[in-house]
Amino acid sequence: MTLTRRAALGAAAALAAAGTAQAQSGAPFVINTYGGRWEQFWRSAIVPRLSQAIGRPVRLDIGVGSGWVTNFRAAGRSAPPFPGLMTNERFAVLLRQEEFFAPLPEARIPNLANLLPVARSAGERGVIGMISPIGIAYRTDMVRVPPKSWRELWDPRYRGQLGLYSITNSAAIMLLMQAGTMFGRGPDDLDTGIAKMAELKPFPQVAFSGQIAPLLAQGQVAIAPLDYGEVIPLKRRGVPIEIVQPEDGLMMFDQTFSIAASANAADQEAMARYIDLILSPDLQLQLAREFFVAPVNTTVAIPQDLADALPITQDALRRTLTFDWALAARMATQMNERWARAI
Repeated sequence: MTLTRRAALGAAAALAAAGTAQAQSGAPFVINTYGGRWEQFWRSAIVPRLSQAIGRPVRLDIGVGSGWVTNFRAAGRSAPPFPGLMTNERFAVLLRQEEFFAPLPEARIPNLANLLPVARSAGERGVIGMISPIGIAYRTDMVRVPPKSWRELWDPRYRGQLGLYSITNSAAIMLLMQAGTMFGRGPDDLDTGIAKMAELKPFPQVAFSGQIAPLLAQGQVAIAPLDYGEVIPLKRRGVPIEIVQPEDGLMMFDQTFSIAASANAADQEAMARYIDLILSPDLQLQLAREFFVAPVNTTVAIPQDLADALPITQDALRRTLTFDWALAARMATQMNERWARAI
């Protein structure tokens, strides 16, 4: 059956009316987050404020990026499981390419005007609201001369001291693509990237930062790419550990926030308010205190009591390495297969 323009407009109006009715009825507004400390923080610091701002109860969906991608795809573009998504850019780009997300309504998200350029690297259909900087962590009692750059990880003096991630982790993908850039023709040079990663063997491979941190704490490895959120708690526990901001740029774990294209008007408005809340100076500072993430809002000044734990300047963030996650997605199968054979 052919859908006429009048029918299409009628359907859109009906969807908007249903969304307004849903909001007026007090139906829960669903947002997603991770478990553990993330869930606790969202429940205590975000849910109450967001609920008050939108005049509706807020419900959390707890999960992980790969699961949310599966859920969105299973539901289809016309019926998203919730009205927006927070996830790593490596997952967000997949749904963005499949047209699940709408352009951000900039007029309704005023804090977009105050962001670092790296926060807008996802384009008009997403914004990076959280950056977990990744530097090179090392044991001060085991490493006499720490590396100053990603390239220096290949110095023979560090052979057998490294801890790295498995290819299922974003950090391994970033380091592999960076190896192709540093030693070959670019991030898509898998021949060079895989060969250079193989040169670093032997090294333990772990799936998450939370698995590398104990290896450093126990002295099983002496050097590892690691985010500040894992390093700072170790330092505060007295572990002899420091972290280097690489001269060739920090890497980052990120959280991209997007609005579902087919969400009703009321939910899209609520999602815009949620994103603006995340980007607000006071919440950016709260996130920095809780997770040691670097604020993306340029109006946020790191207070002195946090400066030693998070010595990331805005200039350093402007030089943060960014990666083409769409390219990574296209190479994923070949990347995984070749990594499994060689590493």
